[in-house]
Amino acid sequence: MPQSASRSPGSIRRRPDVVARRVGETAVLVHLGSNRIYELNDTGARIWELAGDGATVDGLIDRLEREFNVDRGQLASEVAMIVDDLVREGLFEDRSDA
Repeated sequence: MPQSASRSPGSIRRRPDVVARRVGETAVLVHLGSNRIYELNDTGARIWELAGDGATVDGLIDRLEREFNVDRGQLASEVAMIVDDLVREGLFEDRSDA
């Protein structure tokens, strides 16, 4: 189910029908259900890695803030945008209501 533009998920997890491989500073994801291929930049790849079998978006932001020297507000905005895109493309599941 697509996300509404007004609400980002609070909790997400990687879908089991998506395989990923780190390639240098990027990650390549293949959605086995649709055979679509996606490439994530370094930030997106790190979000993918950290999400594992489940994570909160706030937890991702906290972890990334410790790893990268960036403004928290800008980081939160970028993480929300990436997570929303991954949910919309069916690569992450929104687990907020689970």
